Amino acid sequence: MKRLFQLWKKYGISCLVLVILFGWASAEILLPDQAFSQTENRYLQRLPEFSLKALLDGSYGKKYEAYLSDQFPVRDQLVALKTEAELIQGKEDVNGVYIGKDGYLMERFEREDIETEQMEQNLKDLAGFLEEEGERLGKDRVRGMLVPSASQILKEKLPFLAAPYDQGLVMGKLRGLLESPEQLVDPETVLNEHREEEIYYKTDHHWTMLGAYYGYRAWAESIGLEPYEICDFDRKTVTEEFFGTVQAKVNRKTEPDTMERWSLKKEEGELQVFYDESEEAGEMYTQAALEGRDKYRFYLDGNHALTEIRNSSGESQGRKLGVVKDSYGNSFAPFAACHFDMVFLIDLRYFNGNIREFLKEQGVTDLLVLYRIPGFAAEETIWKL
Repeated sequence: MKRLFQLWKKYGISCLVLVILFGWASAEILLPDQAFSQTENRYLQRLPEFSLKALLDGSYGKKYEAYLSDQFPVRDQLVALKTEAELIQGKEDVNGVYIGKDGYLMERFEREDIETEQMEQNLKDLAGFLEEEGERLGKDRVRGMLVPSASQILKEKLPFLAAPYDQGLVMGKLRGLLESPEQLVDPETVLNEHREEEIYYKTDHHWTMLGAYYGYRAWAESIGLEPYEICDFDRKTVTEEFFGTVQAKVNRKTEPDTMERWSLKKEEGELQVFYDESEEAGEMYTQAALEGRDKYRFYLDGNHALTEIRNSSGESQGRKLGVVKDSYGNSFAPFAACHFDMVFLIDLRYFNGNIREFLKEQGVTDLLVLYRIPGFAAEETIWKL
């Protein structure tokens, strides 16, 4: 027994480390690669193809490092463990996420995350697009709306020493590029007025339907439409088990979010939805999405290159709306669709046609560009405008 103890004392820790390393290496080799992470709602890096060119320019090394990180065994559990360890050390944010008050998890954005060459070019492209389309359709019918993320509005929910980037500076830059700054909708003002309400999800980066409603009001009033009141809608809770993308970054146990479906009490006509030029009508709300991890796909079935909403009420006097948008537009669209005969939602990440020609061919009379500010700053497809 004494001999065994001496051997353990001398070699035990080394053997244990070797067993762990061998076990992990074996798992890396034997376990199949995962293509998609349900927790993070994204595709994972697969084993990159080796080439001398990729090795020399550094792209192979970056992809291989991402591959090792994404395919690491028990990755989700280790992310959760890392989060708790860093919180014990007194950190206020983990993996780019503020651990806020009242269960709020909010993405952290610093100046270097937003103010990039990509953002500067995107602002120029957007300003030019709004100006040119404003000349064609009328400046009172063309709007741009860049929505701040939760950390900009819910400052009282942030940790004590948190100092995120002021996203209002982006709107200021865009305003300075426009000859007609009235073409911009300022959602920050109205969202600040309602910051005590649940206008952002606690575990996700999107605004809630209530937040989207307030954005819709600001936009509708800016183009002379009379927005519907909250009391004009039936609000139905569709799930109380929504965990979003921000929670996936830290994999921390927290209370889930509630998602809602809004529909007009007074039926203004049937709304038909068509995705990617399909001739078969889809649904404004995708019930099946609530059964999976990506529950935000409930709104307009997630992201499509082109989504067309037809309204048979006939009360809009032939007006058609084009919305160039990211996923913030998905929960916004049900409100806007109440006022137009047709709404065309275009996602530049997947839409490869000539957008200006498309708008002309479809007879679009009104136009809105709607993005979340951090996403817009990093978006690499704005040049398509």
